[in-house]
Amino acid sequence: MIDKLISDITNRPGIYKFLDQNAKIIYIGKALNLKKRVSSYFNKSIGGIKTQKLVEHISDIKVIITENEEEALILENTLIKKHKPRYNILLRDDKSYPYIYIDTSHDFPSIKFYRGSKNTKKGIFFGPYTQVAHVRYMLNLTQKIFKIRSCENSYFNNRDKPCLQHQINRCDAPCVDLVNKRDYDASVKNTIFFLQGKNESLINKYNIKMENYSSNQEFEEASIVRDKISMIRSLTKSKNIINNQKDLDIITYGNIDGIHCIDVFLVRDGVNLGNKTFEFKNSQDSSKIILNSFFKQYYLMNNPPKKIVIPSKFQDSDLLINVLSRKHKKSIRLIYSNRKPYSTWSKICQTNTDDRLQLLLRSKSKDDLFASLNSDFKHLDEIENIICFDISHLSGSNTQGSCVWFTKNGPQKNLYRRYNVVDIKKSDDYGAIKLVMRKRLKKLKDEDGLPDVIVVDGGKGQITQAKLVLKELNILHLMVLGIVKGHKRNTDNDRILDTNFNDITLTLSKKTIITIQKMRDEAHRFAIIGQRHKSNKKQYNSKLDSVPGIGKIKKIELLKYFGGIQGVLKSSAENLTNVPGISVHLADIIYNHLHNNEI
Repeated sequence: MIDKLISDITNRPGIYKFLDQNAKIIYIGKALNLKKRVSSYFNKSIGGIKTQKLVEHISDIKVIITENEEEALILENTLIKKHKPRYNILLRDDKSYPYIYIDTSHDFPSIKFYRGSKNTKKGIFFGPYTQVAHVRYMLNLTQKIFKIRSCENSYFNNRDKPCLQHQINRCDAPCVDLVNKRDYDASVKNTIFFLQGKNESLINKYNIKMENYSSNQEFEEASIVRDKISMIRSLTKSKNIINNQKDLDIITYGNIDGIHCIDVFLVRDGVNLGNKTFEFKNSQDSSKIILNSFFKQYYLMNNPPKKIVIPSKFQDSDLLINVLSRKHKKSIRLIYSNRKPYSTWSKICQTNTDDRLQLLLRSKSKDDLFASLNSDFKHLDEIENIICFDISHLSGSNTQGSCVWFTKNGPQKNLYRRYNVVDIKKSDDYGAIKLVMRKRLKKLKDEDGLPDVIVVDGGKGQITQAKLVLKELNILHLMVLGIVKGHKRNTDNDRILDTNFNDITLTLSKKTIITIQKMRDEAHRFAIIGQRHKSNKKQYNSKLDSVPGIGKIKKIELLKYFGGIQGVLKSSAENLTNVPGISVHLADIIYNHLHNNEI
């Protein structure tokens, strides 16, 4: 059968997908010559345990033809990110790395902590930073020195007196006209200089300003400027400055005993912002395969600097650089780490990677959360992903369903999901968990991202609902485990049931039971938080919900404009008309209702 599949494959460039007996994608690759590349997997002399295991699970082969190898490279990365095949090397999405953001959409720009896409925001970004603590420290320092506001625009627009930030000398209070726009713009400009690392020019500017104040015997103002200079100098001393290098990435790599470590050290505006770390544990892939996969995935989803220092050449390096240069409309260079002066910096960075590798090696055994599960369930393929479902409600109302995700490395909170349960009778836990499971598993099936095991909080009833959903979705290969609470909720008496309702507790190691309990408890915690948030939100906004003529959209506009329910309560009827969609008549209704019907 495989021979027939290979014989039908074209010699053109494109990507290939290997599928298992359940039609699940288990590997995606690209090739300049599809037939030649796919055929190579089935040679008798094929090496590597991982590759041999992959070949054993191949039941079908699909290909997508592309115009050229560059197009194949981009498509390969897109599909790997979408399907997350188990035999591909996968990178976590680093959109969560924080930035410092100056919002320029307002006449008086604000400075903020920011995560997420930069495409939807108007303003200036600094970063990405690798440590949240560093961002918080920099924001704190900039407010001390330059006194730029950090409040939301809705809050700013509704101030009639200075807030606490002004009182503690961290904001010049432009909201109540305590600083003119020219002086505020100058502070914003100096803030940008500071965050760009142009501290010497900034210090020179402040020195001139301080001398002018001193000459005019304005000693209090001179002392304020002196303190600013002192704070800037203290930060400059603590920064790792790399001379004559504006933007640069330094890549270091190390591996030992199946653990691969890659670090990306980010230099922006000549300042070392720290490093992003990537770990590949228990990998049977070679260093060349690891590095090749890393570079393609990382730089195709990040904006690279013009210079990237690498430890060694990787397979698709030339191809990748051509793609990146065209995509970002700039010339991007790869520089080997043995070149001076880059070799000096690379050696320092490599020391950090080597130290981290040793720490990982020492903690390898205890970090593998699924080690005992794989030992107890030897009849299964290696367990790499487990999801756990739970339902929470308050006396039958505000029902919330949760789904948490665990890998060998612990909880993957970016894959957590929470669901509002409606159209289900109160206290119908079976109906609720069936609804939640159907939503989550259908989505995962569509994305080819199903886990290896499902855990439900409950016994036969919950397992039955899980089996019904799996049958409905034609998912036949997943194991379902139920965890039944022990007598008087004593965790020592918890029982584990398998898919066929058999009590397998005594066949499992203590560590496996504790791991399953940990998942159940995390799912319960996550569901309760959602349920409480839903309840509190409903309670909190009850005053507006009961106002005639106020729907969801108008309520959101009111809360947004006044910065919350308290701002609405303090507003006059006249001020309420400033909100889009609120007429004079409606403003009177809102005001009278809120002030004549206090709760």
